Amino acid sequence: MPARIWAFVQTKGGSGKSTLATNIAVQAEEAGRPVLLVDLDAQSSATLWGQQRGSKKPTVFEARPEKLAEIIRSAATLGVEQIIIDTPSKADAVQLAAIRAADLIVCPVMVDLFSLAGLQDTARMLETAGKLKAAVAVVNNLDEAGSAANLGEAAAVLKAIGMPMSPTPVWHRPAYTLAIKRGLSVTELGPKQKAAADEIKALWAFLDKRAKQVQPAANAKSER
Repeated sequence: MPARIWAFVQTKGGSGKSTLATNIAVQAEEAGRPVLLVDLDAQSSATLWGQQRGSKKPTVFEARPEKLAEIIRSAATLGVEQIIIDTPSKADAVQLAAIRAADLIVCPVMVDLFSLAGLQDTARMLETAGKLKAAVAVVNNLDEAGSAANLGEAAAVLKAIGMPMSPTPVWHRPAYTLAIKRGLSVTELGPKQKAAADEIKALWAFLDKRAKQVQPAANAKSER
């Protein structure tokens, strides 16, 4: 069975792609799905996290964009069951290649005006690739100030775009920064804290379920 491929995509920088990608990669490993985390971002955030992590899984690979297809083909021979792609924060050929390769596209978005505008640019790329229905947005870095109103605004923008939103927002918490510095996930810092139990574990469960819903359509399209 081919590996599942999830791409974390957003044209607006600072949306938290690398933070969510690394945390979800650890959850996939803990769920028994060997992971290859492919870092296509020139900033190399996921790679730096992997270096801090040392020999602990998941495997992190800093890749040249032109090698993505080859990496995906090779993954099966390495026993990889889940490929997670961290992409650059700009609408370019690299991001488009990751979108086209992915079964599920995860779009982190903050609730400020610039991020919501950036998400619309991302949606246009998804439409170009015919992958809008395989995408899901995750509200990230949410703070207490005006959270209900901000979530409502984000939901309205996403509804207009036609992109579903994860029911689990990710809040602004020091645990995420601390985990990144140590090469860990928030679940490894402490499984009972809110960032772990209420957010990342819940988000993984949602994305895992969502991937199973969109996978048949992706497979059918690839066979045509």
